[in-house]
Amino acid sequence: MKRFLQIILMIILAVAAYSYAVFDFASEAHQAALPPQGQLEVKMLDVGHGDAILLRTAAAVILVDTGDYKHSELLVRRLKNLGVSKLDALIITHHHLDHLGGAIKVLQNFDVQNFYDNGITNSQSAISQELVKMAASGKLRRQVLRDGASLQFGDDLKLKFLAPELKRRFPEKDLNNNSLVFKLQYGDFSMLFTGDIEAKAEHALVKHYSSELHSTVLKVAHHGSGTSSTYNFLQAVQPGLALISCGEKEKYNHPNTKVLGTFQHLQIPVKFTSRDGEITIWADGGKYHIVTEK
Repeated sequence: MKRFLQIILMIILAVAAYSYAVFDFASEAHQAALPPQGQLEVKMLDVGHGDAILLRTAAAVILVDTGDYKHSELLVRRLKNLGVSKLDALIITHHHLDHLGGAIKVLQNFDVQNFYDNGITNSQSAISQELVKMAASGKLRRQVLRDGASLQFGDDLKLKFLAPELKRRFPEKDLNNNSLVFKLQYGDFSMLFTGDIEAKAEHALVKHYSSELHSTVLKVAHHGSGTSSTYNFLQAVQPGLALISCGEKEKYNHPNTKVLGTFQHLQIPVKFTSRDGEITIWADGGKYHIVTEK
């Protein structure tokens, strides 16, 4: 009987120790979900043809675009694996499915505090129309952004919006050129987000902002398509690094070889998800370093 009680006691202690270890690990994982004070994490997630970029500081978690619907389960799973449970902001650059497609799944799986877009919806997209209904019913806190708007997260992270223009230079049906364009500023580190803008929008940005476009890192427009990354625009931005989110062996052949040639001519290093996998940048407001999955 005494031996039996000893065995039971040992089992109880083992279970208690395991439970403590699991709880402790979960606690550490939760704490690791946010970077330490003074650090910015930019993570270009590998979602095939589409954009989904996670921004994290000690003060905020932000998701820019949600990739295509067919990769939405992958996106949700990856975000959960990274310890994300709440988004302070979900920013949709425009309502094409390769940027908007995972939005409903994200809203179903995470506590989204604020939803931001350019206010131009896609009548041919059921997901776009569903988001409009959710906003109208009060289920979604939606705010429309234009040039001149800015968002501040904590003391260090600021997003300044450069496009689309308030007067809407481009027709509403031109979803690409009406993409939200914004410049992230974190100390001396900056990154320009360009959605899917094409040459016309790039020319307009150069005309209106010129040297203000200069950024440490460029999120290349339209997945490296030949419609974008014009020479004058890249000269204005002068990035030290360019990032492209694109699918592997896709029908669009992104990134375009001529575009890659322009980057090479300007001596701008390029990383893209179809070759490098998930791309992560760590910045401390001054220096930054990059880590790729592959």
